[in-house]
Amino acid sequence: MSLPWLRENWQQLVNEHGSGKLSHAHCVPWQPDIGAEAFIKEWLKLLLCSQAKLRACGKCKSCLLHKAGNHPDYYEVASRDGKGISVDQIRELTGKLQQTPNQAGAKVVWLRDAERMSITAANALLKTLEEPTQSTYFVVSPERTERLLPTLRSRMQLQRFNIPSEATVEQWLGQQLQRMLTADEQQLCKRYHQRPLVLLEWLKTERVPPDYLQQLAAALLGDAGWPAPDKSNWRDWLLTTEQLLGEFMRLKQGLSSEHLQLVSQQGQLSRWLTEKNYQVTELNDWLKSCYGIRRKIAEQSGLNGPLLLQELWTRLH
Repeated sequence: MSLPWLRENWQQLVNEHGSGKLSHAHCVPWQPDIGAEAFIKEWLKLLLCSQAKLRACGKCKSCLLHKAGNHPDYYEVASRDGKGISVDQIRELTGKLQQTPNQAGAKVVWLRDAERMSITAANALLKTLEEPTQSTYFVVSPERTERLLPTLRSRMQLQRFNIPSEATVEQWLGQQLQRMLTADEQQLCKRYHQRPLVLLEWLKTERVPPDYLQQLAAALLGDAGWPAPDKSNWRDWLLTTEQLLGEFMRLKQGLSSEHLQLVSQQGQLSRWLTEKNYQVTELNDWLKSCYGIRRKIAEQSGLNGPLLLQELWTRLH
């Protein structure tokens, strides 16, 4: 595992796999900015490999079949065209899992976009998780684990990824770029250490995007006009809204500056929170409203994402 902040998670899986104690179902929150996708793909290879030790060998027949994209015992289920995952998709999957493994090894399922399962689909999957077929492994990756049915979550082992520190990200970026970081780049590490893979892409391409978080905070404080999200960037602004609410929650909890992203505006934001008298429970409700917008857009066609976001901003301030 080349991402140092994920090595502890990886080592735990390798140990459990090697000792035969690996759970048959795991829930991995979809966090591509810190390497969830790379982690899952390496894990799938490990589960399918017939000669795996610390990682997949890459040479056995099973590894070669998976690399070619036609492994008969690997199943991937995901949302189609942004729509929900239907019960028919889950039933088709569970039917295939009843069959004997083609390669006499494990049957492995990657369930992507898991939060988009319909209630009937989730219940159909629940039955399979309660009584899994032999040597069958599920890797379930929802965007938000709280959007899964509680009964479904209880049947899976949750993987929690550590957010890397600024120092870890700075060192890792230096290794990847094979040079020392500039002062400006070190400041970016301070602000975006929770998004190291995105940060690496920005520095490689020399295309750092506008500071949406700073802009949104300035608008909320009355120091600047409100942004005008459109179809091309409203999801970025929605993510920024979630990040700002997370910053408010850290302020309410009294965390030190090293845990904050908007250190220069810390005093202003704290005073704003005091004036509004928002509590952590209320901020959490606002955060749930953001998730609700994502869910509505995923489940219903024709909705106006930018408008929903602007309505949320209006209620917030």
